[in-house]
Amino acid sequence: MPVATAPSARSGARGGSLAAGLPMGRRTPRGRERWYLLRMPEGREASLCAELKRLLPESILSDAFVLRKERWMKRGGTWFLEPVNMYRGYAFAISSDAAGLAKSLARLTLPVELVGTEARSWAPLADEAAAWYAAAMDGSHVIRSSTAVIVDGALHVQSGPLVGQESRISKVDRHSRRCQVRVTDGDGGFTEQAPIDVPFKS
Repeated sequence: MPVATAPSARSGARGGSLAAGLPMGRRTPRGRERWYLLRMPEGREASLCAELKRLLPESILSDAFVLRKERWMKRGGTWFLEPVNMYRGYAFAISSDAAGLAKSLARLTLPVELVGTEARSWAPLADEAAAWYAAAMDGSHVIRSSTAVIVDGALHVQSGPLVGQESRISKVDRHSRRCQVRVTDGDGGFTEQAPIDVPFKS
């Protein structure tokens, strides 16, 4: 599964899209925690997130993390899983005060930018997308691979974060062990590639 700065997903959200094609949510008054996108140098995402959590108070930054997913790889005839960054050069910040977060980041010397600050919009990630990611990822912010079978043409997910999401899954690629998942509904919707192993088909 290729890793690209921009995902092979599309956004049809009425609120538009953030950098990397992620669906944008509506801005809300300060006080409710939302997910915000941070732009930073590629390759330093994890270390910069750790620095932000060390330097900023929890009242401004509840969490900062790199969203990753497992990718199926084949080497020497053997398949194995490897976690990869879903959005290289980006990370997520969870905050209930976007303006305060933007001001705090501006005071730091770290090369981190809150996406949207140029227009002073501080647009959050769409709530529906944030909820899907939160449910799909584990405590290490990794979306693990799921396992499924296809019986009489119907997909049945047996384990992993995609259990119960069969209606959202399309374009299952058994060879590459990945599938397309609808993350948000609405006009066009927003989809992600997710790892899935389908060893049996009848």
